[in-house]
Amino acid sequence: MRIPHPATPASREGLRQTDGVSPRGRFLVLEGIDGSGKTEQTRRLAAWLERSGHRVVSTREPTDGDFGRRYRAWARGEFEASPDDVLAMFLADRREHLALVVLPALSRGEIVVCDRYKHSTLAYQAAQGLDRARLRALFDTPEFPEPDLVLWLRVPLPVALSRMGANATERFERAEFLVRVDDHQTPVQELIVDSEFALDGSGTPETLCLMVPDTTGLATC
Repeated sequence: MRIPHPATPASREGLRQTDGVSPRGRFLVLEGIDGSGKTEQTRRLAAWLERSGHRVVSTREPTDGDFGRRYRAWARGEFEASPDDVLAMFLADRREHLALVVLPALSRGEIVVCDRYKHSTLAYQAAQGLDRARLRALFDTPEFPEPDLVLWLRVPLPVALSRMGANATERFERAEFLVRVDDHQTPVQELIVDSEFALDGSGTPETLCLMVPDTTGLATC
């Protein structure tokens, strides 16, 4: 597994500005397959930023709103839905999430730390068989603003599956499906840009915690 080069000092001079949002607000996203450790690192990063004096909103996708709960019910096998129907759940959930949580926080000058965003939807829905070009066209619009920073946590699939263990109960957490997700995430990560960095997430949470805040350009853990 190739890990793209981490952030260099020059690329960490500060988070880039995002058109259409407050110059003070920052939108940070952690991405990775299930079992990569992104949820734990989202929690740790948000807590560290708060201790450092920043105003922080920690959030996730899918959310706990109506559309997010409907997706989770599908993921648990409570009803059937086509890939297009699942995508529609994600898009509705994201629109609501942006309108009610992310954009208001950015307009207040707060830091939003989000567990998953549109990179995950691209990989997971492509793994369901939807066309990648179509997905990109849906996501690459002003309706869904680009994050200021995306941190990819990359782990070997066996490590991710071992971490989940008996907790891997949802459709998207099955080993055969995560193989396809990983296949779709890898080429996206290899096109990494200045606002995206990949970190080796196979170490302990404590070890990774030392790397994640440093990559934000805000300070060290």
